[in-house]
Amino acid sequence: MAVALENKARMFSRIRQLIDREDTAYFTDTELEEFLESAVDEFIHQYYAVFEVNQEVRDKLQSLVKTKTVTFSASSPHYSLSTLTDYMRLLNANLTNNPKTSVTIIQLSDLSAYLSDPFNKADDESPVMYIKENNLHILGISKTVKLDLYYLKYTNSFDDLPNHTYEELCNIAARKILAILGDPRYKVQSNEITVERRA
Repeated sequence: MAVALENKARMFSRIRQLIDREDTAYFTDTELEEFLESAVDEFIHQYYAVFEVNQEVRDKLQSLVKTKTVTFSASSPHYSLSTLTDYMRLLNANLTNNPKTSVTIIQLSDLSAYLSDPFNKADDESPVMYIKENNLHILGISKTVKLDLYYLKYTNSFDDLPNHTYEELCNIAARKILAILGDPRYKVQSNEITVERRA
């Protein structure tokens, strides 16, 4: 707990340093915390979109990767989710007894391709999963199967992320503050973050 408070104080200090200027408004710790939570949300969202790209991206989110085993049957090919927050960031799904069989995760908008296209038809060797109305649905199974789902835990707390991400989080929070203030440094800050991500 003491370490988390110390880290938070350091991050607030760094954000203030990034936005500091004579004519810049002072932000309370409570206000900075809200910007930091928003920065965490943006950080996770943007790296989730490219999670499979390289190891550096995976290292940034590795502490959030969770797994859950769920059961589907041919007569009941759906699984009710108590909350969608974690499962909106699904990474992967494999058959528990046959980990080499990967389940294709699709968007609801792609469903018609798997229902009507004979070349994309889901089957036991290549099942398809999608989310609809707080349920996970699976296509193509002819028997009861267990799936290992890998997903990113939902959070807006920087404590759940590794220390090496903190500088980037401070930069995102500072950019958000500068944007709200209409500060001309917003564009420079935004460009720096873009260059960092490409490196």
